[in-house]
Amino acid sequence: IGGDFFDLFPVLDPARPDHLAIVIADVSGKGISAALLMAFLRPVIRAALDHTGAPTEALERVNRILVEERQTGMFVTVLCGVLGLRDGTFRFASAGHEAPVVVPADGSPPRSAPDGGPLIGLFPRLDLPDQVLEIGPGDILALYTDGVTDAVSPDGERFGYERFVARLARDRTAPAEAAVTDVVAAVLEFQGDRPPADDLAVLALRRPGGRR
Repeated sequence: IGGDFFDLFPVLDPARPDHLAIVIADVSGKGISAALLMAFLRPVIRAALDHTGAPTEALERVNRILVEERQTGMFVTVLCGVLGLRDGTFRFASAGHEAPVVVPADGSPPRSAPDGGPLIGLFPRLDLPDQVLEIGPGDILALYTDGVTDAVSPDGERFGYERFVARLARDRTAPAEAAVTDVVAAVLEFQGDRPPADDLAVLALRRPGGRR
């Protein structure tokens, strides 16, 4: 029971049959209350993105619902995007969520995007910027929640962003599923017997082609 979730679904637009919607989010808090808000938000985000087709507008609609109609005292970080399966263009908006990471298949350093705007449910308007990442053939697109980077070792050290990215880079030629499994295993090994700092979610997609 927790407040992290991710979702992938085809965009309901006949003009864009080769586009995939991707959402990853983290509800503040833990337990049943966070899980209930997550369960409420998942179909709301889907409907908003289906209706608008634009990540920025979809998140504005979801934010208005939480601020004006469904106040809970809880906040949500959300990254919402649309991936072009043919051209590898990932157009997205981030409401306070960790930036996506692209791991190039050609061996060049992983790259990310600038931070997004405020969390959902905090302000009447988000005014999020539109952001774009280009995913080349064979590249991995990775999204995650802060349960990865905030994991703490028995000595009190954070797993951190650098360890996360280094692990992804080590798995740049592995299948996406194997890369996720390896990251989660590394986090669990790092924290040892220490209780988890937070819920944890990792999502990775590899664009076909290029190095495998």
